[in-house]
Amino acid sequence: MFAQPRGTRTVLGLELEKKNCLRRLLTELVKKSCFIEIETPMFEYKTLFTNDKDDPSNILDKELFYLEGKKYALRPEGTAPVARAVVTEKLLHTLPSPLKFFYFAQCFRYERPQKGRFREFTQFGLEIINASSFIYEVETVKMIDSFLRNDLKLEKVELRINYLSSSETKAKWSKALTKYFLPLAEELSKTSQERIKVNPIRILDDRRDSQLKIVKAAPKISDFLSKAEEEEIKEIRGLLNKLEIRYLWDPNLVRGLDYYTGLVFEWSLNNLAIAGGGRYDELFNRFCKRHQKEVDKVPSLGLAIGIDRLQEALNEAKFRWPILPEKKIYLCNLTNEVDPKIMKLIERLREYEIVVDSNWDLQDLKSHFKYSSRLGIDWLLIYGPQERESREIILKQQFKNYKITFSLENQEALIREIRDVLGREIP
Repeated sequence: MFAQPRGTRTVLGLELEKKNCLRRLLTELVKKSCFIEIETPMFEYKTLFTNDKDDPSNILDKELFYLEGKKYALRPEGTAPVARAVVTEKLLHTLPSPLKFFYFAQCFRYERPQKGRFREFTQFGLEIINASSFIYEVETVKMIDSFLRNDLKLEKVELRINYLSSSETKAKWSKALTKYFLPLAEELSKTSQERIKVNPIRILDDRRDSQLKIVKAAPKISDFLSKAEEEEIKEIRGLLNKLEIRYLWDPNLVRGLDYYTGLVFEWSLNNLAIAGGGRYDELFNRFCKRHQKEVDKVPSLGLAIGIDRLQEALNEAKFRWPILPEKKIYLCNLTNEVDPKIMKLIERLREYEIVVDSNWDLQDLKSHFKYSSRLGIDWLLIYGPQERESREIILKQQFKNYKITFSLENQEALIREIRDVLGREIP
């Protein structure tokens, strides 16, 4: 069967140029803050992603693509693989802290494909590891918020923020949620009903049930915070306000992954999340214990952007992509042989970042004209039997009156003219 797998896409042409443009813009952005790029394997041992809890509705467990009888899994997200790499490569001992990484990763989730959701998708991520101060979160939020609103002109993007606290505090909150939801179970979806006793916090993140009044009225994490945590939240919100960051404090925002234990944040557009992240101080402890390794608490935070969703949002917003048009020229070769001087000319033009194309199977000028038009190239070099005899070549613009003949013995003059005309419009 040769059909394209469900939930995947083929990207080419302008859309791929836009995707590469986003990669370039994000890379330039984060390198200014001293992030370095990291690349991790596309698959890991499944235990890196699965939860210790006996949760039949665990998001990642249900959505993993498994390999070799569930021994391995294709990565569903980028944070856990980077954290694993930090431990196994001993990066905390070889690089100065905090470690600041960024990456672009193909990720995979076995979920029902729909608008903005694919089984294979591209994720951009940031990880700041061994960083305690909440200023790192605020700085990261400020950087990405400014990028989305100012650089990408997504002025209608909505930023929501919450504070999830430590695992101990979350355990108390979870117990209260279970008690709250048990008598209301019939009003919840089957998936949420399964979560009531094992992971009720996930009910707040359910795509459907999170919109119910009974869910919005559920106990809040703020009811269980310590005075120190309340004070930190006050400082964080104060700094966010001083920096004039527009945000909504949402006590029901929990994000989709269990390892968050502090500030969490999410940007959405038209009710679809395009970026988000948070602090995960306890992630290292959790997965290292599964591998019989001890590690001290490593305060860290991360952020991810769904490149595919962001690109779609920018297309819908009529974003003016900063993609410079390529300088292109097409060679119409009308002879049955290849002149070394022509090949040398092509090589020289490409050295000047000029795109040169030709169809060596075509022999008549009309076919070359038609083919170059389909490529969107209207500047032509014409070389036929007559030009071969006179050792010349013609530079012509299709559909316009521009046409000049140059000697092949003086390629410098021809190259100067080509560079000049490709940089301006001929009336």
